[in-house]
Amino acid sequence: MADPRQPSFPPGYLPPGYDSRRQLLYDLARNDIASAISNDSFAPDERVRLVKDLAHKEPGFLFPPGKSFADFRSDEQVARDRHNVGKALDLAIRDPSIDAGDLKAIAAGGGPNGQQRFLSLLQEGGGGPGSGVEKYADTLWQKRKEPGDGAAVAAIAYMSDPTLRDAKLGSAPERREAFEALVAFNEQAPYAKMSEPEASQMKRQSLAAAATLFAQHGPELIDAYTTNPGATTPLSKFFSQTMYNPDAKDLTVQAKAADGSTVAKDLPSAIGDVLKQAATERIKGADVSDRQGQDGPSRAQERELTKLARLGAAVTGGAVMAWDTYKDKIQANDESRKGFMDTVGKGIGLMPGGGLAKEIGEGAAKLALDKLSRVYVTDPKAPEAAMSDTLNQYYAGLVESLANKRQQSGLTTDTFGQAYQQEMDRINQKRALTHGKSAEADVRGVDAPVQLAGLDAVDRLSAAMRDGDRSAYRQGLAALAAGDGGQLRDNAAATVAEQDKRAKDAPAPNPDQNVQVAQAETAPTIRRA
Repeated sequence: MADPRQPSFPPGYLPPGYDSRRQLLYDLARNDIASAISNDSFAPDERVRLVKDLAHKEPGFLFPPGKSFADFRSDEQVARDRHNVGKALDLAIRDPSIDAGDLKAIAAGGGPNGQQRFLSLLQEGGGGPGSGVEKYADTLWQKRKEPGDGAAVAAIAYMSDPTLRDAKLGSAPERREAFEALVAFNEQAPYAKMSEPEASQMKRQSLAAAATLFAQHGPELIDAYTTNPGATTPLSKFFSQTMYNPDAKDLTVQAKAADGSTVAKDLPSAIGDVLKQAATERIKGADVSDRQGQDGPSRAQERELTKLARLGAAVTGGAVMAWDTYKDKIQANDESRKGFMDTVGKGIGLMPGGGLAKEIGEGAAKLALDKLSRVYVTDPKAPEAAMSDTLNQYYAGLVESLANKRQQSGLTTDTFGQAYQQEMDRINQKRALTHGKSAEADVRGVDAPVQLAGLDAVDRLSAAMRDGDRSAYRQGLAALAAGDGGQLRDNAAATVAEQDKRAKDAPAPNPDQNVQVAQAETAPTIRRA
C-alpha cells in the first residue's frame, strides 16, 4: 500500500475515485495528521494544544479519511487509524483546557452528522465514567434544549454504557427527553448523508440506542404516552423505525428480564415483549371482580382500557408508517413479505402468568396471528389495510373477551372503540403530512465547494506532523490560517461532505492502468516542501 506522492507513481497521479489533485492532497494531509496525532511525535500537553489549534482552524484534519483511499490503504489500516485517533482524541479532550467551544468546533469538521461522527471516533478510545465520551455527551446534554441533534447524540453515548445510562438518565422525564430526541434523530436520519460504510454503522448505532432505551424502560414510556389523548405519535414513529424496520431486525439490544437482570435479545423480540407486558398490565388492571354482570366500566376500567386503546393505535400506526416507508423492501419477495408479518406478530399476545389474562391473550393472539399469515390472500391489493384491521381487531378482541368473561357491556365500543378511533385519527393526520417520505430518502451527497486554503501550507503542515517538527508545525498552521487572503473555508465541513459525496458517486476503478496514467499526466504537479 504505497503513498501516491512517492516517485514510483507518475507525476500528478490520481487514484481511482479522485478527480482533483487538490482533494487528494487534503486527504493525504488528514491521513498524515491522523498518524502523527496518535504516536509519540507530540507530548500529551502538545497534543492537547494541537487538538485546540486544529479544532478552530482545520477541524476536518482530526477525522481520518475513510475508504476513498481504497487503492493504497487496506481495511486494516483504515480501522487502525480510526482506533488510534479515537484514543488520542479521547485522552486529549479530557484535559480541562478543552472546553465546549472546542468540542463544538471539532464536531463541525465531521461534515454531515458531525456530532455523531465525532462521538463514534471518541468511542474508539473507550467510554464509561471519566472518558472523553462522557465529557462530550455531558456537554451536549447540558444544551439539549437548543435546536439540533445534541440531545440525541448524548443519548446514544449514554445508552452505550450501563453506568452512564443509569447515572445520566436516572429519572423518567430525562428518559422521555432522550427517547423523543432519538425518535426525532432517526426520523431526520442525518446519517443518510454520509458515505458507506459509516452511514449504516451510524444508523444501526442510533436505532440500537432507541431500542435499548425502550427495552429497558418501555412500560414507563408507554404509560407516559398513553395517559393523555393525542400523545402517542412518538411511539408510532419509534415502532416504525425499529421493530417494523426490515433493516433493524438483526440488531441485538440489552433488554430487561422479568427478574430485573439484563438479557440480550433481537430487536423485534425485545420490543414485542414490552408490548405484550404492557397489554397484560392493562387487561389485569381492567379485570375488576366487583363489576361482574354490571353495565359500563368503572373509572379504573375506563382508565386501563383507554390506555390499551391508545397503545393499540400506536402499534397499528407504527406498522402502517413502516409500510409507507419500507414498502419496496417488504414487498420484494415472498420471504420478505412473510418476514414483515412475522415481525408484526411478535408484538401480539400477553405475557405468561396464568389467570384470566392468559386465557384472553391466547385466544386473541391465535386468531390475530392466523389472520396476519393470510393478509396477502385476504387483500392482495392492499395487504397493509388487512394488517391494520387485524391489529385493531386483536386489541378490541382482548377487551371483548374480558367483557364476555365478566358479563359486562359497554367496554368494547363505548370505552375502547372510541379511544382507539380518536387516537388513530390523530396519528393518521400526522402520518398524512409525511406519507411516502422515508428516513432512507436519497439525501446522500451534500454539494459543498471545496476551497482549500493554501495547498503548499497544507502540505508543509502534513510534513511537520509526520516529522514531529514543532516549529515547522506552528509555522505551517499559521500559513494555513493566513492562506487565501486570510480566510479559511466558509464551511469547515465542506471537504468532508465532498468526500462523502465522492465516495458514494465514484465509479468502479478502471482496470486499465494506461487510463490512470493518462489522467495523471494531465493533472497539476504538487510541490513538496
